[in-house]
This record gives sequence, structure tokens and C-alpha cells, in this order.
Amino acid sequence: MKSYLLVPKESIETHAHPGVRGTEQGERVLQRTTALQFMISGRAPDMLRSLGMRSATLPGRLPEVSKPPTAAKKKTAKGRGRKNEVQVAVNNDGPVMEPPTASEVGTYRHMPLIGATMAHFTSEQAERVAKEELGRDFEFIPDTVQLTFPGPVSAGQLGPRNQGLSSLVNREWPEECGVNSAHAQGIKGAGVMLGILDTGVDADHPEHQNRLIQFRYVSLFPNSPHNPARDVRGFDPDGHGTHVAGIAAGQYHGVAPEVDLYVASVIESESIRTSLGRVAAGMEWLLHQFSRPENATRPAVVNMSLGFPVQPPQGVSDMEYRLNIRALQTLLRRLVDSNVLPIVAAGNGGAGTAGYPAAFPEALAVGAVDFSRRVASFSASGVVNQRSVPDVMGYGVNVYSSTERRCNNQAFYERMSGTSMAAPYVAGLAALYRCRSPDLTALEVRDLILDNVLKLPKTPSGRAGRGLAVYK
Repeated sequence: MKSYLLVPKESIETHAHPGVRGTEQGERVLQRTTALQFMISGRAPDMLRSLGMRSATLPGRLPEVSKPPTAAKKKTAKGRGRKNEVQVAVNNDGPVMEPPTASEVGTYRHMPLIGATMAHFTSEQAERVAKEELGRDFEFIPDTVQLTFPGPVSAGQLGPRNQGLSSLVNREWPEECGVNSAHAQGIKGAGVMLGILDTGVDADHPEHQNRLIQFRYVSLFPNSPHNPARDVRGFDPDGHGTHVAGIAAGQYHGVAPEVDLYVASVIESESIRTSLGRVAAGMEWLLHQFSRPENATRPAVVNMSLGFPVQPPQGVSDMEYRLNIRALQTLLRRLVDSNVLPIVAAGNGGAGTAGYPAAFPEALAVGAVDFSRRVASFSASGVVNQRSVPDVMGYGVNVYSSTERRCNNQAFYERMSGTSMAAPYVAGLAALYRCRSPDLTALEVRDLILDNVLKLPKTPSGRAGRGLAVYK
């Protein structure tokens, strides 16, 4: 059984052409439901369905697909055994398999908002025919390369734990960062949608329990019909995603406590690893939520604390790795094209270790400083393809936020360190800016963050980007 992400080659090489839609208020926003149209993207689900593969489309309006062509004449194509025999119909549009059953052929998931299709083949014959028919226009990207969020970092100061809100009554964001000033003006992120791709979120933690969190669990094998993605009440067996969500949007300690949270669990707690397919499914779900009629004109931000190293991991060919990287960049482009600002952690490997997606120009890459504005030794930096990483810095050392609960419902709050903590701080700032000025596009908000920083003059060159991101 093999799984692939099918991405149109034209979408990897070029940007979509979204049209800016004016409203009565003069807002410059993108209509996400129609912004990302590639002429060829619909061919993949059509072809896969004609092979007898079953659709496992995300909830919502099903994408329109044309009817499979009518067979003209039949011939038998035999595999390496009688078990693999399939009936193939030949017509002017090429070979089409007569569908035995979906379990014998495979499943597919069309993701029109990011312009891709996931395919899970259980039939070698179906895989071969699909590659013959679609290979000229689509990249078949094996869903095998593992990504991971930036590795854990020793906080240097652990706790307090178990004491809940009483252990830290007030938010500890320094006055210099502008968070307290924004809150005093009533700017707390209301009306902004914040998406998080991480290990999940504990929806019943005191930091999050008094709000509705839209949550999707994307399974370890998102293409498999036996492990479907599903919308459930938010959970987080690791605590990393809950800490990230608390920094960005926690009700008591968060930078933007009034945003609407959309969390997709795409990272395993045991291995802290994920795959391109899971990230793609998470992004498609986020855009699906953001594109609902009631949300289509609202500003949005997405936080991602995961990534690739620059070099391929052991056992992965350079060609396969580059395909994954190019496809990951394509996914980030889809967010920007949909007026969504992607904010990513730079990584925790220290100087000279910048990787992807932080190195993509579509991303706003965030490094970490402590509360004295000193660059953390673990904060990744470097130059990749002539792009310097990070873009800006955020507070990422001993940051206090929600983590988990014990079986007796006792809540945990902990201090954690990493660029995983710095990124949601900046994502929260982006939400404050988008709350204040909802008519600004994602790229305009990015420029606003880059132009309003606190300089870090005593920092070695290339280690801190423009400086510390703040709200002004």
C-alpha cells in the first residue's frame, strides 16, 4: 500500500491568481472559496474515481467532479497474480479501470482549497495506471518523509506546576511588547481566526475551557479509510499544542485571548513527528473552516511549529526530499493566497541550522529571545537559498502557559522554552494587528510586524532578524 500527495506541477512552479474582492466597507480581502483555482487540479479526483477508488472528502460541500467516461471496449490487464486482475476500459481519454471494490483499489481525498489530492493505493495496477495518466501534469509525492516540531529545550526554570491560575495572577508580558497596552484599548483579537497545527489542545484546560474551539484530529495515516480524520472535542496527550495555544490565545495568559481558535492535531505525541500528508490535510481543514460563508471575509493567522531540516534525513533520497520541500512551500503559498498569514518557528538547533518552512519567503520565521531581549542560544538562524532566517524574534525562554491536566482534573501550567513558544507570541501579535485593522491583507500585516520591532543592536549579525516583534 502506498500513499501520495498529488500536486499539480503548475501550482508548484507558479502562484495562484486570487482576485481581490471589494466590499461595501472597502475591505481588501480574498474570497477563499474561489481564490485558488488551477485548471488542471480537478483531473486527479476524476481519474482516481474512474479507477474505482473511493472518495474520503473532508466534511462540507463535496467538490464537483465529472462523470467517469463510458467504456468503449474492454480488455484484461493482468498483474503478477490472478488476485490482481482488473478490467480496463479503453476510450479516447485513456485507460480506465472497471471498479472492483474500493478496498481492492484504494481511496482518495480531494483538497480543492490547497489544490491537491491525497491518494492511498492498495492496488499496484491502479497506481501504475494513475501515474501513466496523471504523471505529466502532477507530482506524485510519497507521503513518507517525516517532519517534526523543533526539539524540546531545557527551560532552565521549571514550574510552577499544579498551582493553576493562583501561581501567576497577571500576564507577564513586558510593557515594551505592547500587549498590555493593546488590551487596555480593548484590542484582544476579537473577530480574528487563529489556526494552530500542532499536537492538539486540551479544550477543558482552565485556560481554554470557556470558549468553543474548532478541533480536528488528523490521523497518522490520513489517506487510509480505516483511520479517518474526525472532528472531536479538543485533546492533547503531549501538552505542546496546549502550551502554544495558551501563549497565543489563552484566556488568562494569552497575547490575543479573544480570537476564535481552530486547532488541527497533526503531530504524534510519542514521536513528535508528522508527514506532509497530515500537514496538507490540516491546512485544507483550516481553509475549509476559514472559507465558510460566515468566515470568508474575516482575517486569519496560522501558527506552525514544525519543519524540515535543510538536508534529507537518513534513508530518504534527495529527489524525494526536494519534492516534499517544494510541495510544502506550495501549501504555504496557498495560505498567503487565501489572505492567511503563516507564522512558523525557526527551530531550536542554534546558529547555522535554519530549515524549512522557516526558509520559505512565504513564511514569517520567528526566533527566540528571553525577557531581557537576549537571543537564546538554541534559536536557529542561517541563510538558506539567499534568504536570511529568522525574520523577527519573540519571547521564547521560560514562557508561562497551559500544558495539561491530571486525572483528578488538576490543571498544569509550566514554563517552557523554544522557538515553538516564540512563534505563537508573534502569532498573537499578528492577531492583535488584524483585529485593529481587519482591512489589511496578510502581507500588509507581515510588513507591519517587520516595520514595528524593537532593535537588538548588541546581537551578532544574522541571529535576530529585524528585532523583537512588538505591538505598536
